Amino acid sequence: MNVPKSSKIDALVQRALRVTRAPGAAVAVVTPEGSYIQGYGIKRLGSDDAVTPETLFPIASVSKAFTATACACLVDDGKLSWDDPVRKHLPDFRLLDPAADANVTLRDLLCHRTGLPRHDSLWYRTELKREEILARMAFLKPTVSYRGLYQYSNLCFSAAGEAVAAASGMAYEEFLKARLLEPLGLHSVTFSGPGLVTTENHAWPHQKKKGKVTALDAPLDFFNVGPAGCINASVSELLGWLTFQLSGGGEGTPVSAKSLTETHTPQMIVPFDDLTRELYPDRMHQTYALGWSRYDWQGNLVLSHGGAIDGFRSHLVVCPRAGVAFVVLVNMASYLPEIVRNSLLDLLLGVKGGKNWHQVFQKQLHKDTEKARADKKAKAQKRHKNTKPSLPLTSYIGTYHDPGYGTATVREESGKLYLTWEAFDAPLKHWHHDTFITDTEQPGFASLDIVFTLKADGTVATLSLFEQSLVKN
Repeated sequence: MNVPKSSKIDALVQRALRVTRAPGAAVAVVTPEGSYIQGYGIKRLGSDDAVTPETLFPIASVSKAFTATACACLVDDGKLSWDDPVRKHLPDFRLLDPAADANVTLRDLLCHRTGLPRHDSLWYRTELKREEILARMAFLKPTVSYRGLYQYSNLCFSAAGEAVAAASGMAYEEFLKARLLEPLGLHSVTFSGPGLVTTENHAWPHQKKKGKVTALDAPLDFFNVGPAGCINASVSELLGWLTFQLSGGGEGTPVSAKSLTETHTPQMIVPFDDLTRELYPDRMHQTYALGWSRYDWQGNLVLSHGGAIDGFRSHLVVCPRAGVAFVVLVNMASYLPEIVRNSLLDLLLGVKGGKNWHQVFQKQLHKDTEKARADKKAKAQKRHKNTKPSLPLTSYIGTYHDPGYGTATVREESGKLYLTWEAFDAPLKHWHHDTFITDTEQPGFASLDIVFTLKADGTVATLSLFEQSLVKN
């Protein structure tokens, strides 16, 4: 089927590709009048393989709604409830904040209100296993009080996925396939980076650096935080997920209407930041449900979620009262999903006098670039020149430990310090006083501030890494 506005949809996606210079994208749209799916561009730069509606893309954090809906299946089965203590299903689960540790529920995990910040460094490009990361959560410092503020956490969604596994007696991915993916026709879904390249028809990750678009070496493997974002899917099959979300659940679907509605229900207020106020001055509310962001668009209710992982971006939108839903996938880090999302919302919801979102996000990209330059310049201006470390370099050699972030090792080679942590290894460049920076281009480890502190006796006490204090053994 084709929706009446399919030519306009096609035109706005094509324009977004030109504006962002992304190699390829795919879109699926559902409206009361019909559906529309289309692939655009190429899977990989230097190849003429076209993106098709069946091309698999990582959807990253768009996966979070699948994890919440998996919980909904088990709520229907009577095997868990939204307000179960997490330890009912994961007996060893602990959090550092006493209030959170004593009271944390599955609902808390699914709406980002445990008090934990992201702590993404524990999973991003590390070799830590999923169970190791969950064990380390017991030692991660919160930044706000329990249930005090919305703070996005991939680690908490990973824990929720493991609770699904424990309650169902099946691995998270197996349960997802059996109870959601297969019944909804998502037969080709794979999981994480390696699962992407095992298929013939898949997109490849790209980045734009210094104005040049290049292909990355390989899709990132982030199975260690899988329930937070490990799904690879095509827009052709995601059409079934969109239709299901619009259906409201109930008879003939994998989830009851009551449980699906609960995943769509506001749970936590999301404060407006300056960018939201600037881009969306008419927005009246913004909350997080269970695996969904929820806000208004010119009087219409919107449920949505974005996803981002190295070289890929995604966005999925459901407007349940308008009967409209769509998904946008792209194989390059860019503002293309936001451009297409906002343009489609205006088009499909009949918004009069909508903005030129291509221009809006071109300007925003320019602002982002200028801010990055200004921040780099400001940091350089604050540098205390002509200073030296307090001690000889050999005094900094040793192992440093934190129960949450594990062990870092500092060594000296040919008059230079090197830092090893998990899968990363980088030389350290002296910045000023006892502050060094990682002198590497490794994603996730580039230009990090490494600050050493001293004890009263003048020996090295700690090393800061990712703003965590690791104690010298």
